[in-house]
Amino acid sequence: MLINPKSSVHLAITCQSLFLANLLFLPGLSFIALIWLLFKYKRQSAWLRIHLYRAVQLSVAVGLVVFTPLIFILLSDKVPFQLMAMLLYFILVHTGFVLIGMLNLARAMVKKLPIF
Repeated sequence: MLINPKSSVHLAITCQSLFLANLLFLPGLSFIALIWLLFKYKRQSAWLRIHLYRAVQLSVAVGLVVFTPLIFILLSDKVPFQLMAMLLYFILVHTGFVLIGMLNLARAMVKKLPIF
């Protein structure tokens, strides 16, 4: 895994891109890359650290997308209701995280702090 950013802006863009990749393309590998970047660049400028920490925090929060529908499965006896609730929850929460990731990526490109 070779990630060599040229500047802090490139690293912030890389962090936010890895968050989106964690949601959409390569869930495990992107999260491992984010954790690796967290340990490698944790002593950088405050602006970059905020983007890095927010990308990692949101990636951990994405676990809600996986574990909350499991609670619906375990607590509900009505199969049609639990399937509808799981599907609706997954679509809404996943889409929300993708939108937050896209906004944070756009803000990293213009050198602003992330939204969340």
